[in-house]
Amino acid sequence: MKKTLSASLLTVALLSACFTLAASSQASAKVASPTSQSKLAKGDRAVCGPATAKRVTCLAIRHAATRPTSGLVRPLVGVSYGANQLRKAYSIRALGNRNRVIAIIDAYHSGTAFDDLTMYREMFNLGPMDNCGQPNTRPTAIPAGKNPCFFQLTQSGQVASASTTEAAGWAQETALDIEMAAAFCPKCSILLVEAKIASFKSLEAAVATASRFKGVKAISNSYGGSDANEADYPAYAAASEQGIAVTASSGDSGYGVSSPASFSSVVAVGGTSLFLDARGSYARESAWASGGSGCSTLNPAASWQDSALTDCLGKSAADVAAVADPATGVTVAYDSNWMVFGGTSVSSPIIAALYALKADFGASAGEFTASQADQLHDVSTGSNGSCQRKLWCTAGPGWDGPTGFGSPNGTGAF
Repeated sequence: MKKTLSASLLTVALLSACFTLAASSQASAKVASPTSQSKLAKGDRAVCGPATAKRVTCLAIRHAATRPTSGLVRPLVGVSYGANQLRKAYSIRALGNRNRVIAIIDAYHSGTAFDDLTMYREMFNLGPMDNCGQPNTRPTAIPAGKNPCFFQLTQSGQVASASTTEAAGWAQETALDIEMAAAFCPKCSILLVEAKIASFKSLEAAVATASRFKGVKAISNSYGGSDANEADYPAYAAASEQGIAVTASSGDSGYGVSSPASFSSVVAVGGTSLFLDARGSYARESAWASGGSGCSTLNPAASWQDSALTDCLGKSAADVAAVADPATGVTVAYDSNWMVFGGTSVSSPIIAALYALKADFGASAGEFTASQADQLHDVSTGSNGSCQRKLWCTAGPGWDGPTGFGSPNGTGAF
C-alpha cells in the first residue's frame, strides 16, 4: 500500500541520516573526480557557467559542428536529429493528450520560450499549441480547450510574461527542454516553471510549484550540482510521492555524481551516442563519454534499486538513458535560429515526456521502469571514465552506471 506523504518524507530523512553513517563502510568506493575523458569536444560549449556551492549549472552543450542559421532555413538532416527522427529512432507512435502535463524546471526567465517552441513545432508538424497563461494570474490547471497548453510561471506560480531574457545560456537550455518534451509528447501540455536563480533552494521551490499544478505527470530537471542530501530539499520526494515521475540529468562531466539525479526519489537519466541506419531506424547506442554516473555517498538507494546489482549502498546513477552526445545531437530552435545541442539536458525531458505520454506507470515511475527493463534497448558498450567499480562507469549487459537499464524502445518501460 502506498505510504502517506508525511511518513514517506520522514523515511527519506531517517534513511539519509543512517546512510551517511553507513557510507563510511564503502569509503573505498567514493566517486572520483571526472577524468580527462570527460572533456568536451573541441569547440563544443556548455552554455551555462560551472556549478558552485549550493548552485547548479544547466546541462546543455551547444555543438561546434553547426553554426546557428536563419530560422527560414530547414535544419540540416544528418547533422542533428529532429523530432520525427527521434520518435522513429525510439519507436514512439503515441501522441499523448492535452490533459497530461509535462513540467520543465529551469532557472531565470526566457523571453522567447513560447516563440522558440512554436517555431520547433511548426517545423516538425507537431500541431498547434496555445499559450494559456494570462498576465498577473496564478493558474493551477489546464483550461477547457482543444489544443495543448503552454504555461510559463515563476517559481511562486505567477505567469511570467516579460519579453526580455535574463540569461541567454539558461534560455537556450529552456528551449532545448520544452522542445524535447514536445517532440516525444506533442499533444501533452507543457508547464515551464522558472526559478529566480540557479540555486538548489530556488529550483526546489519551482519543483514544489510544478507538483501543485493539476495534471502534471512528470517533472524534468536538466541541471545539476555536487552530490547533496535529499533531506535538505524535500520537494522532489514529495512530488514523487504524489505519483509524479521526477527525472533529472545525470551530468555532463563524465564519471561523477550529480544532484538532483542522486536523490533517492528521482529517476536519474544518463546519456548515449545514438546512431541510425540508412532508413532512419535505430541502429545502436553506446554510453556517451561525458555522461554522468556514480554512487551517492549521501543518499540511500532508490526503492527500485538492488544494491547487490549496482554494487552501491547509495543511490546509483543512472536509471535509464537517452541520446545526449552533441556529435549525435538534436535540432533546437532558439531566438529565431536553429542550433544543435547535446548534454544530458536532452535526455531528461525525453524520458519525462515518455512517462507523461501514457501516464500509466502506477505509483512509482522508477519502480515501473525497473520492472519493465526488458522493454528497453540494453546499451552495452562505451565508458565515461575510470572508477572503483567497473559497472559504475562502463556500459555492459544489464544495468550499468552510464546508461542504467537502457534507452527507450517504444513506451513499454514508461
